[in-house]
Amino acid sequence: MSSNSQISYVAPDIEDRASSMMAAAFLGVALYLCVELNIRLFFRATGRSLYFWSCLLCSWGLIVHGMAIVTANFNIWTAYAAIVVIELAWLTYVVAQSLVLYSRLNLVLRKKQNGRYILYMIIVNSVIFGLGTVVLGMVAVCRSSAASYTMTNSKQRHPRYRERLQSINLVWDRIQITAFFIQETLIGILYIVETKAYLKNMELLGRCRRTTRSSLHQLIAVNVLIILLDCSVLVLCYGGYFFLQGFYKVAVYAIKLRVEFTILNQLRKALAGPSTGVSGPPVQRPAAVAPVAVVPHKTSDVVEVDG
Repeated sequence: MSSNSQISYVAPDIEDRASSMMAAAFLGVALYLCVELNIRLFFRATGRSLYFWSCLLCSWGLIVHGMAIVTANFNIWTAYAAIVVIELAWLTYVVAQSLVLYSRLNLVLRKKQNGRYILYMIIVNSVIFGLGTVVLGMVAVCRSSAASYTMTNSKQRHPRYRERLQSINLVWDRIQITAFFIQETLIGILYIVETKAYLKNMELLGRCRRTTRSSLHQLIAVNVLIILLDCSVLVLCYGGYFFLQGFYKVAVYAIKLRVEFTILNQLRKALAGPSTGVSGPPVQRPAAVAPVAVVPHKTSDVVEVDG
């Protein structure tokens, strides 16, 4: 690319050494968790399900996004392609994160219709707030660079053109963060509500009730933690810490993905029938009919041995 197509993506507070050190720490946490998760995925996967691909895409979206914003913020990679990679990697890990939660909803849902509603919500939000953010972000950077070049070389004046585009982009950034916060909070609340229903029903707990209860209580705690982490991202965004927000959000999503990976696998094993390996409530049979032996079937999900 020519020099005229180069961009500068340096944040206003990039010169603050403390902010830079915090950003490096957040990125280090995210990279470690994502690499460790990939090792677990590839060595302990029994198949290639939606859960597997969602975890994989989310982790690699976080890795690519984190490395791209580092190279862009520190003027290592200043081409317009850097913004394209940043935006697309962001879309990948945000959507995949929601799909991770959706892919395990069947473990606790009593009504399958609620699961379809969650999927519709994820699709709509991904199109409106996901693709919308990607397009707006790339257009804002492109137009801002074009405006700066025009004012420098052609002596034409476009008052506040660049500032207006950046302002619109920042406002939309807050809107999309709020939208995805609401989406993941609703999924978390649904997990909590459905989990409480399991805790009240002795039949749904199965034979290993103590283990199942422990996993269900942990699931509630994890979803509360996830909601609190999402709230912290929201606070950072509305506080105007745009530079730190990008790195902190990568770390938060990596932590969320890792704890979800552990607890959802534990939940799957706890809710599985002792003889069939099938999750959900036990099948009721008439007393006069002898039980039929069922051969365990191989699932196509990720099973983690020790969390």
